[in-house]
Amino acid sequence: MIKTIFPMVTENQHKLPFVVKGIGVQANQEHILRSNGFPHYHWAHCGDGEGKLIIGGNEYKITPGTGFFFRPGLPHEYYPIEEPWQIYWLIFDGAALPKLLSYMDFPEWGIMNIQNMAIINNSLKKIYMCLNSDNPDKHLKSSALLYEFLIELKNSTLWSGGVQNEKVLQLLPVISHMENNYDKYSSLEEMADIIGVTPYHLCRLFKQAFHLSPFKYLTRLRIQKAKELLVSSPDMSIKDIARSTGYSDPSYFCSVFKEHEKLTPLEFRKMHGFVQFFT
Repeated sequence: MIKTIFPMVTENQHKLPFVVKGIGVQANQEHILRSNGFPHYHWAHCGDGEGKLIIGGNEYKITPGTGFFFRPGLPHEYYPIEEPWQIYWLIFDGAALPKLLSYMDFPEWGIMNIQNMAIINNSLKKIYMCLNSDNPDKHLKSSALLYEFLIELKNSTLWSGGVQNEKVLQLLPVISHMENNYDKYSSLEEMADIIGVTPYHLCRLFKQAFHLSPFKYLTRLRIQKAKELLVSSPDMSIKDIARSTGYSDPSYFCSVFKEHEKLTPLEFRKMHGFVQFFT
């Protein structure tokens, strides 16, 4: 059973990328009103009963299988409707959180429908057991466990009231086509037809999902494949690698490769322990 822990965090431990500030379970959550928000990142989910969350000018019912997340400084209020209202909670900080949460498309706040409660509860239990142990490295380990928890949270929940990475899911057929045909030319129209959108809309989806155009994404994919061939096939010439990754002109391939990797293909191969005598 998870109990309440507020671990002592030293100045040195605050240097960790992810820091657990507290974890616990409220058997019957009391009324919380924070007009000025909360100083840390906050996750909570309902184990039993029913409550209400007021945030962002909206009201949300929080029932078993529902959780909520908000960043520091956001005014909010929550209270029980049907008691006992059991709430599992985790508060955390860390210098690496803003970039990670941005990459994972976590919103300023959001309500989540939890698809796999066992995974979420197990992740919290591991954090609790780590912090409750006598392990001298427990803050280091709990930092890693918090990172794992956030990944599980993204994979085991569906947002409502927040942002989801639906664009990537919509683009999966196009990405699969690129993976299978990166050595061939595909027009923007052909790629857009795969998911039944216009070329303009396809470009917009790629920008929203990857901050890249479709062709810039394809270029990065080709460079990735070229790097793999340079290392896995040391006897393969630069000319053949260029052709295998969709470049008919080896000189242009070398120019694009150097632009992305800051090394020529031959320099990249040498750096990884392979010397090519015939290019």
